[in-house]
Amino acid sequence: MTDMPPAIRSRIMDSGRTMSVNRGQRIFAYGDPPGGIYGILSGGIGMEACSGYHSVRLGHIMREGDWFGHGPALERGVRSLGCRAVEDSLLWTVPLPALITLMQDDPETSRFVGELASANARILTYIACDLLIPSAPRRMAAVLLRVTGALEGVRPSDPEGYLLTQSELGEMANVSRHHVNRVLGQFMEKGWVTKSYNRLRLLDIPSLADFAFHDE
Repeated sequence: MTDMPPAIRSRIMDSGRTMSVNRGQRIFAYGDPPGGIYGILSGGIGMEACSGYHSVRLGHIMREGDWFGHGPALERGVRSLGCRAVEDSLLWTVPLPALITLMQDDPETSRFVGELASANARILTYIACDLLIPSAPRRMAAVLLRVTGALEGVRPSDPEGYLLTQSELGEMANVSRHHVNRVLGQFMEKGWVTKSYNRLRLLDIPSLADFAFHDE
């Protein structure tokens, strides 16, 4: 919340409360009734999407400083995404009625919520661009950088690294778990990452980014 204008931060703080969620706990599901907005104080929240033609898939992980759940405040509709904690997380939540009142009373708060929609549209662009990388190892590197927030300076909540399973990374990068294990081994040999049980720590972000985003 430190990046928010002080006046908006004060209103959001006065209207909300903290909420602790454990790994695996669902905050809301696709199609759920309208609800409030959430800001991530620590941890990671996996965002799930589907359509009338696709099953629910994990596509991205929001990290510290990110906000989600603003759709109903703008469209008054049901939840168009689902989300669950991929690690123990601390959130700040503002109920929908309180948020709508803030938006009606204060144009700056309305602008803030609208900017969240623009920010999420950029994330969708990044997701599409990452998944269009033909090389699976490079695609994995790009996804790993995106879902950890490493390029934005987000640090893991635990010194051992981000809590991220190979199955989760494989789902988001559209590669098999076996392939994830093999490629992570290559990244470890290069000194870019280290991993323990279900935890990943990025050691050389510039080299990982250079590999992900520059063609051979």
